[in-house]
Amino acid sequence: RLPATLDGGVVRVDARIVGLPEDTETGSRAIVRVERVLEGRPGSRTALERRRLALRWYGGGRALRPGEVWRLDLRLGVVGRALVPGFGDPGRRALLDGVAGEASVQTSTRPLRLAPASGIDALRDKVSAAIDSAIGPSRGRFITALAVGDTRGLDDAAWDRLRAFGLTHLIAISGFHVGLVAGFGALAVRLLWWLWPRLALRWRRRQAAAVGATATALGYAALAGFSLPTVRTVLMIAVVCVVAFRRARSSRWQPLLLAAALIAVIDPLALLTPGFWLSCGGVAWLLWCLPGAQDAFDGRAFLKAQWVATLGLLPIAAGFFLQVPVLGPLANLVAIPWISLVVVPLALLGTLLLPLSETAAGLAWKAAAGTFDALWDGLGALPPSLASSFWLPEASMLAVALAVLGAAIALLPRGWPLRHVGWVLVLPLLVPRGVGPASGEVELIAFPLPRGDAVLVRDRHATVLIDAGPAGSGLVPVLRALGVSRIDLRIETRGNAGRRGGAAEIDAAFPPGEVWHAPANSMTPTRCVEGRHWNGANVVIDAFGPSPDLFSSAPEDACVLRLRANGRELWLVSDAGRWAARRIAGKVGFAPHRQVWGAPTVLVDWQQSLVANTALATRAPGPSLSRNWPANVPRVDREGLMTLRLPMVKAAEEPMDATRASKGADSSPMPAPWRRGRERWWDGPEPE
Repeated sequence: RLPATLDGGVVRVDARIVGLPEDTETGSRAIVRVERVLEGRPGSRTALERRRLALRWYGGGRALRPGEVWRLDLRLGVVGRALVPGFGDPGRRALLDGVAGEASVQTSTRPLRLAPASGIDALRDKVSAAIDSAIGPSRGRFITALAVGDTRGLDDAAWDRLRAFGLTHLIAISGFHVGLVAGFGALAVRLLWWLWPRLALRWRRRQAAAVGATATALGYAALAGFSLPTVRTVLMIAVVCVVAFRRARSSRWQPLLLAAALIAVIDPLALLTPGFWLSCGGVAWLLWCLPGAQDAFDGRAFLKAQWVATLGLLPIAAGFFLQVPVLGPLANLVAIPWISLVVVPLALLGTLLLPLSETAAGLAWKAAAGTFDALWDGLGALPPSLASSFWLPEASMLAVALAVLGAAIALLPRGWPLRHVGWVLVLPLLVPRGVGPASGEVELIAFPLPRGDAVLVRDRHATVLIDAGPAGSGLVPVLRALGVSRIDLRIETRGNAGRRGGAAEIDAAFPPGEVWHAPANSMTPTRCVEGRHWNGANVVIDAFGPSPDLFSSAPEDACVLRLRANGRELWLVSDAGRWAARRIAGKVGFAPHRQVWGAPTVLVDWQQSLVANTALATRAPGPSLSRNWPANVPRVDREGLMTLRLPMVKAAEEPMDATRASKGADSSPMPAPWRRGRERWWDGPEPE
């Protein structure tokens, strides 16, 4: 890990581009390996040389090519920690990619290219460019993914459709495709031995086929950039082929166990990836449930294998990805043979023909694109209700383990007593308990979003979302991981991009029952203005300002909300400033158990005006505020997702008066960070 002392420092390095650089709307990003440190803080050379960095080049870098060496000035940053559920773990991703830290290119001095593109990744980039030139980027994006593992052309809409049908494992180069190519290599060797029988006098056909299968699998994995799924499959194939080469007999389970052990020795971090458990688990389920299947062209065996793999891997997939595609089994039933036996061979044929004839390669790629488009268009023609997923809240490891055990019991052969009882063990994963607040309890959640704000309020009966953050903030998967299935009321306190930019994404995923629009929106009567009121089972929301006859987009005229729940009072002040704070404070007077959440620029003024016990900044303060930020006021950008649970007040509890509150006798619950107790050994240091 990059030491915290280097966070924010600038160094000049010679760095080599690793993998395939990706162009984005804001510039480029890539993985680089530092070859040499020329200038920097003390300790930079030891910490950086021969290490990898996740590079961002804002506004530039579109000329980056794999294998090139560049001289760059980089501003360093430590890898962030997981701040929310359901949105990935940056530290874990960096660990798997071998990345020590982050870096952004500084253009105060001109970057220099020191060496041209080279290596296997440069070859992959050339093949990808040839496919785009032959059939166009829009049609060639899936062919480049299947031929050389280049998924840069796939946008969010394409990935969403693939996830909705459970087909992401077939796009890019998966382990199944590597096994398929290895099978073609073995068939080619057997064909060669059939044409020249004398070769069998020098080398047994079975042993030669094993070597051919391993060699072709290794070559295809190299073409895919030695991604983790391909490396795992190559190791499995190598184990099986070694057994065949030695003319040894083994049980059905021995090759799988040897391969898993070999993977754990060579790449222990593979055990942290879902691909390891899905690939090894898929083979294990087939061995467990279909031990007698021999004929690869047996239709009944294929259907049984699909059924077994789908049900057996459901707990693992649901635990990792928090979703179960509605039409996943049926879509895979068609897509697996179509993509693997038609599209992939045509895509690889074009790649093999490229050195001989670009025209012939283009024809093969066009045929592959045409066959894939037929499947893709068929999926797009299905009703949206079928092209959806059953979303699950974040599950515990115990629930996943019980679900795997339940699937193993349920998939026992017919005749076993009570085998259907195994599905009962799957219920804690599919229908978890304890998600969300308990009966009578109110939960408030502040989300750490880039350049924006959002707060969720919910009890057992209703869910309210106050502001929606910026567009592309990733709030939807976080809400799903928290178990949100609907939004009864969505409130916009301002109409700026940081507070309502993500409204379209939220409304598409959770159509709200009611919307309070931004105060500056003069086109609708349902504006968030003074006097608006909402009464839930356990929560009462009142709007204080701006005036109903005011249509202004200024921060001072943001909608201020007061939430009252279980004897406590919470103020969500948005961006409204000190004048609004003093005006409203004169109206409402004192109340015990009062908290204030809002923008960091106005938070201290509101806390002083309302005499609030606790304050929480709902986004990161600017540099000048950060230097003098109060130590007792948490920020979601540092603490991550913050949760405040307000339990039901018992009748025996006495209300706190102003005298006791002034002496500090406050029993009001405090916001707690979601990641408390979720620290992982791969988390990097806190930034300085």
